[in-house]
Amino acid sequence: MAAVTEDFAKKCEVKQNETLGRYVVAATNIKAGETVLLEQPVLLLANNGDRRCCNCHQLTSSFCGKCRLMPLCADCVEHHGPDCRRLAELQLQEQQVEQLQAHTEVCSALKYLLLREHAEKRSHYEQLLQLEAHLARRRDTDIWRSYRAEVIEPLQASGLLLQLRNGAEIDEELLQRLLAIADINGFEIRAPESGGAMRGVYMTAALFAHSCLPNLVTAVDEQRRIKLYANRIIAAGEILYNCYTDILLGTDERRRILKTGKCFDCQCARCTDPTELGTHMSSFVCSHCTGGYIVRQPESGLWQCLLNAEHTLKPEFVANVLERAKEEVFHAREDIYRLELLLAKLGRLLHGNHYVMLDLKQNIASILRQILQNMAHRPNRKVYERKIRLCQEILLVLKVVAPGISRLKAIALYELANTQAELGRKLYSEQEHDAADLLAELQQTEIMTRESLRMLLYEPISTPEGQLARNMLRELKELQNDMKMLQQPNDDVVI
Repeated sequence: MAAVTEDFAKKCEVKQNETLGRYVVAATNIKAGETVLLEQPVLLLANNGDRRCCNCHQLTSSFCGKCRLMPLCADCVEHHGPDCRRLAELQLQEQQVEQLQAHTEVCSALKYLLLREHAEKRSHYEQLLQLEAHLARRRDTDIWRSYRAEVIEPLQASGLLLQLRNGAEIDEELLQRLLAIADINGFEIRAPESGGAMRGVYMTAALFAHSCLPNLVTAVDEQRRIKLYANRIIAAGEILYNCYTDILLGTDERRRILKTGKCFDCQCARCTDPTELGTHMSSFVCSHCTGGYIVRQPESGLWQCLLNAEHTLKPEFVANVLERAKEEVFHAREDIYRLELLLAKLGRLLHGNHYVMLDLKQNIASILRQILQNMAHRPNRKVYERKIRLCQEILLVLKVVAPGISRLKAIALYELANTQAELGRKLYSEQEHDAADLLAELQQTEIMTRESLRMLLYEPISTPEGQLARNMLRELKELQNDMKMLQQPNDDVVI
């Protein structure tokens, strides 16, 4: 169930120190795109608050008719036989079952406890206990108290724990440890429904250290195997870094998520640079200085202008602006006119590359994609040019925060190339450009498409990125055919 390829043992070495705990270094030189780990999950868990079928992982509100404790959707007849039989053996009253069913997070705890019930799975359980839990940092926090109320007290009150193997050993400390291991080490993975998410716990993948400038890319296939591959050339002896959070968030937001969810303070090169490597993804516009930007100094925490340190912002003002901005973005999400107005409005306060501005630009570009794909809208030249400009602005940031192989960069580059090609064809069909103009445009498109495809070919075929790569191969052939036709001496070429 937790099979790991031989690649890991050949290419990686696990080490340990006081700062990182256990971590992984390259045992040999690793090429860009080279796989260092391919691993099956030990556990698949719903996100807190969700209830998912333990067989197909669809969202559900129903339970298995046999064991009555594990969620099972109407389309699934049964789940893992030994688990179902073990839970069905428990002597629980109907009221106790209903009480456990009412608490969605109980299911995650049960999945852990079932590992220790079966001899063939017990080694996985023991290995999981070796993963970092940061119990000392979590003790008496909100999450600790929430798990006590939503998981531990219901399980203890039901009498279920004492009916399990060595049940007297299953106390609050153990249960908090198991739940913490999922929080600290779990990877967010795609759920069956579009846009949904769940968690996978992978014992070896959990060993890789974090950086907001990682040298590894993570991908998960349809079998929920995790694949980690190098995004650049990695020299033997280098620490192998994964990224535990969204690289398109600002420093304070990323660090808050890491501190709350993973219990550590990130000290990577990006987090310790007030300008975020010159991208200014968290910077405010200084209202006093022309071309001045106010950034948060990592050591003091003060928001100061880079041109004049006397020009400052209060942290309360910064937090209030961002909270209100995110709320406005959320409410304007499907309205391109509101989004454009909001972009202009926030541009007087935030740097054009601020992560809230990037979110706005991505939303606008997504709506423009839908408009351009529906020719009934009869989009004019300005619509194409607006999307091209947005893609270019997003790419400039991604080239800094996601160097090397990056699916985010690949998708943005594809969107740019595709839109430029379509605009070129439109202008040619309307006789604003001649064949030489269109050929030059398509040649540039081919270069960008090949670069995008090169990065996406490392993604598992079954993922949306893998499917996009296959579509791009077909589009690339069509593009090359169009270019050949344009190079023929024919004045009536139709593209």
